[in-house]
Amino acid sequence: MLSVLFLEDIGMMLDAVSGASSTLAARLRPLVTTADKATDQPAVHVFQGTEAVEQAASDWQTIERASGAATPFQTFAMARAASDAHLQRGEIPRIAVVRRDGRPVAIFPTVLTQQFGLTVARFLGDPLIQYGDVICEPGTPQRHLTAAWQAAADPKAAHAIYLRKVRADARIAPVLNQHASALNQEEAPYVDTSRSCEEEEPRKLRHSRRKLSGAGALRLDVTQGDDARMHLRDALALKRNWLAARQLPSSVIGDKDWEEALARLADSGGAMRLRVAVLHVGDKPAAYEIAFTHGDRWYAYLGAIVEEFARHSPGRVQVADTIAYCRANGFAHYDLLAPSDDVKRSYSSSATGVADYISALRPSGYLLSAAVQAQPAAKSMFVRLPAALRKPILALAGR
Repeated sequence: MLSVLFLEDIGMMLDAVSGASSTLAARLRPLVTTADKATDQPAVHVFQGTEAVEQAASDWQTIERASGAATPFQTFAMARAASDAHLQRGEIPRIAVVRRDGRPVAIFPTVLTQQFGLTVARFLGDPLIQYGDVICEPGTPQRHLTAAWQAAADPKAAHAIYLRKVRADARIAPVLNQHASALNQEEAPYVDTSRSCEEEEPRKLRHSRRKLSGAGALRLDVTQGDDARMHLRDALALKRNWLAARQLPSSVIGDKDWEEALARLADSGGAMRLRVAVLHVGDKPAAYEIAFTHGDRWYAYLGAIVEEFARHSPGRVQVADTIAYCRANGFAHYDLLAPSDDVKRSYSSSATGVADYISALRPSGYLLSAAVQAQPAAKSMFVRLPAALRKPILALAGR
């Protein structure tokens, strides 16, 4: 608490020197701005407020139909579900749309949040989304993406812009490498399912499969729609219990707004689908995987296991069988998402770099940048603490 007050007070003094900050009323009021400085430059329209996502809907869907969403996390369905959650939390969507000759060419979706008493622009959907990017067609000229960045990183709107989980091959990555500082660099392992699968299963996987088979026949079901929603509820309950038993925090699991956003995504019938893969042992579920699919890519979003079978590591079998399902059903990549670990690497054939980016937009934004860069070390220290010590720390933090 003292650190938050300190940062807020120092930030106010710094911003008083550099200029007045925007007011809360201005942030809450729906906003549309236009910039077109020269005839050869794109026009930039900014929609801000409770209706921002809906105001950008037509442009968003136009670009998305032209392969403009690099991952499921940039689809309009994801944005609409995330927007509802943000608004429930008092966070304000702010969407920059770049048009060229009246045609939308790029969208930079952000949301204005509060952190350490400062206004911070983040990717719309954070923390639900696992990859952040702009929405644009492949090969979009960089000047259009730079225009989108300039609108998103507006010092009149926020003290800093903090963009998490940007893939090295993201469409916005070249612009961020020029204009922001990279931190928290990780890897996202993935499986290229076109590679031969004739090699023998790893010893630990064979052992798990044998032990589980002793309790009943193994079967993997991949569900979507109403069936996925039912399994989603069960998987989230298991994950909540697992986190609570270990006194580990989560920004999504256990949060009513974000869990409701996930449930709404089960209804998506477009190019992006929420699916739940369920490994059964006999007639009992043993392991779940909540996933998003988009085109020929499968994104393994979250796993949960049933305690009754936990000692035999059913998650290992579920992942292996889901990869086999992807190989048989036209999914070229099975993405295990960041961060990497030994278990994920045991399945994967390659990995893609993932990083966060931050840029101070006002003098006080440098304080946030310093605090954010200290977070990984603090998190690493926290997870190494015994569960009994984590509980009072979480209570102090209001979690």
